[in-house]
Amino acid sequence: MESPQGPPLPKFAPRSFRIRLGVGLLVLNLFVVSMATVSLRQSLRNHRDQAIATTQNLVLVLDRFVADTLSKADLAVWAVKDEVERPGGDPRDGRRLDAFIQRQYERVPGLLALRTTNAQGVVDRGSGTGAGSRVSLADREHFIRLRDVPDAGLVISKPVMGKLTGTWVIIVARRMERPDHSFAGMVHAVIALDQFNQAFSALDVGPHGSVALRDLEMGLIARYPEPVQAGTAIGQKVVSPEFQAFTKSGKSVGTYRALTPFDHVQRSFAIRRVSGQPFYLVVGLADQDYLQGWWREAILEFLEVILFICLTLVASWLIYRAWFRQQAAHENLERLLAEVKTLGGMLPICSHCKKVRDDKGYWNQIEAYLNEHTNAEFTHGICPECAKEVFPLSSGKRTTP
Repeated sequence: MESPQGPPLPKFAPRSFRIRLGVGLLVLNLFVVSMATVSLRQSLRNHRDQAIATTQNLVLVLDRFVADTLSKADLAVWAVKDEVERPGGDPRDGRRLDAFIQRQYERVPGLLALRTTNAQGVVDRGSGTGAGSRVSLADREHFIRLRDVPDAGLVISKPVMGKLTGTWVIIVARRMERPDHSFAGMVHAVIALDQFNQAFSALDVGPHGSVALRDLEMGLIARYPEPVQAGTAIGQKVVSPEFQAFTKSGKSVGTYRALTPFDHVQRSFAIRRVSGQPFYLVVGLADQDYLQGWWREAILEFLEVILFICLTLVASWLIYRAWFRQQAAHENLERLLAEVKTLGGMLPICSHCKKVRDDKGYWNQIEAYLNEHTNAEFTHGICPECAKEVFPLSSGKRTTP
């Protein structure tokens, strides 16, 4: 009788395996790409935050510098004003007044000149550039305001081309009065705009960074670097929409990112209203400068992700190849097992005729039984013992007559 066969070998599902392998590969690579993206976004945010912090620190330093420069100039102007208006003073003692102005001038190194004018606007006393030159300033806006507005207080001019200096300057001025409070002229300190440009250029804002000083009407006073030929941009009011929005907000400090109209460079800006003065300070760091490190990091991260994807593709191909070989071996084994039929257990066989009884109770020739239950085929021959018995003459035996 035929022995029961063992359980069949598990079959592979080629399409299902390929789908699972592809989905696993896709999920793994998407996870790595997403983690790299999150890391780069966080790094980008950190670089931008660091740039904003740097601009805030720089604008704070410049705020102190500009405010200190103007305050010192105003103190010198106040001192001269008080000296001129001092009760009991002799306004005709010009030598004494010139000496006093000279002392005040020397105490403020950043001044180009410290002067006084008479009621008609003619410079009559002073120290520094153009000292001793009698020129009329009656047409200057700051002089007209001080003359016409008794309580004008401190007046800071817009950038003007100095009549005696021949350079761009701003004027810090105050009104002088006679004992009856009538207008007696003005005291004014002259500050070169180049002084601000030099201070701005000393800051490390990168190759494409910028520093600007503007008045409350957004007019440019000083900028580093100069957007066009030196001096020609002074007073222009071309600013970004973000700058305009800040000036309308009423805030004194802020930050924003914008494309600069001057040179079309994207920058991160910190802006600040100068303490107690009618100016805005703006410091910007260019994206292309402070993001250089981030771009190197992004390129390195990109190469690492590409390398990882390539490695996973190679690994997947090797896995698929090994699976394919196993599949082929499995199918070959099944084919061989299908070709092999085995007999086991006890076979009922006739001791005389050698017939075998099958499971149905029939007696079959042993050749037929084996042919049915195996893949063996039979050829017939005769063994020597049988040959002697069946063919005695051929074996050399003689029979008696």
